[in-house]
Amino acid sequence: MTHQYLLIGYVVGPFSLDGTLKILSKTDFAEQRYHPGNSLILFDPKKERSTTVHVVNFRASGSFDFVKFAEINSPEDAIKFKRFEVRAKKDYSLLSDDSYFFDDLIGCEVINEAGEALGIVGVVEQFPAHITLRIKREKQKDFFVPFIQVFIRNVDIKQKIIEINVIEGML
Repeated sequence: MTHQYLLIGYVVGPFSLDGTLKILSKTDFAEQRYHPGNSLILFDPKKERSTTVHVVNFRASGSFDFVKFAEINSPEDAIKFKRFEVRAKKDYSLLSDDSYFFDDLIGCEVINEAGEALGIVGVVEQFPAHITLRIKREKQKDFFVPFIQVFIRNVDIKQKIIEINVIEGML
């Protein structure tokens, strides 16, 4: 489910008597994602089941989004979705030809300037300073690469290859 959908938040629990959900936001585009009428997926990672819901209204406050879905109308209904992931279907039509979703980087092979394989992108981490790639390696510790121009030489999403500039101490 991860490559077809984008994670946009985690349900913390119910927020009001009308079934509004409090969601820990993981998207930079909350206004677009929670536009009234949009369909989203509430996904239970433990049981791997999902429910399609439709946005009625939305507001944000700090790190949280407060979203009312048409299908959830009471705190009792809302509590059932605690710890669920909120996901949106990827829409590539919103991107320019040379753009991609950060989720698309997961599974890409990471190589150095000489073309030597260093590992595979396991996770894309979002830190306050910048996006960082966690590179998984066989029988070695993971290493991190800040996703900034100084370190990222080339990204080829079609070939699933990311070329990086390796500096001393990175590996």
